[in-house]
Amino acid sequence: MTMRITSLVVALSASLSGCTSSSPVESSTEILVRQENKVLFLQSLRAVERRRLRNFIASASRGRRDAIHLSISGPPWLGAEIASQLMEMGVDAYNIQLFEQHHRSAARIEAIVYDSLPPDCPPFSGPLANDGSFDRTLGCSTRRNLAVMVNDPRDLIDNNAVRPSLGDRAAIPVAKYRTFETGKTSSAEQGK
Repeated sequence: MTMRITSLVVALSASLSGCTSSSPVESSTEILVRQENKVLFLQSLRAVERRRLRNFIASASRGRRDAIHLSISGPPWLGAEIASQLMEMGVDAYNIQLFEQHHRSAARIEAIVYDSLPPDCPPFSGPLANDGSFDRTLGCSTRRNLAVMVNDPRDLIDNNAVRPSLGDRAAIPVAKYRTFETGKTSSAEQGK
């Protein structure tokens, strides 16, 4: 019985020693965001062109119609029809930009999709003696999780959904909390 246990421990330690490495691993720990563009030209929106538009959106979005960004340039009437069709297909109006070009007879539809490429994180093994590998590994795993979970990788570059605003409204609860905490009352209340 003890012979079997010791051979199991030796086998486990041999197999685990192959999983760790004491050599330093240099890898990129930054999230990379790649932009992919596809273009489609349409003369009208007859049944054949609508089918081409549906196929184009399906292949360009890869099933993620919430993360596709479309830029449509062409005659205003055709651009408006295409935008209407796209919204019926499930593309958010916020992700559609129209550029009117009266001199063109065809519409140019550019689909832009962003991909986030998660970093390859160094292994969490080896000595931790003031080499910073512990912090680098945890930070890398956080960035890797973010790259995998983010809905629209364009948000990692710049998020236009949240507009800048003044902080006056946000400061009201803080000011109320501070006056309540200190117990200060106004001079008019003290004279009563």
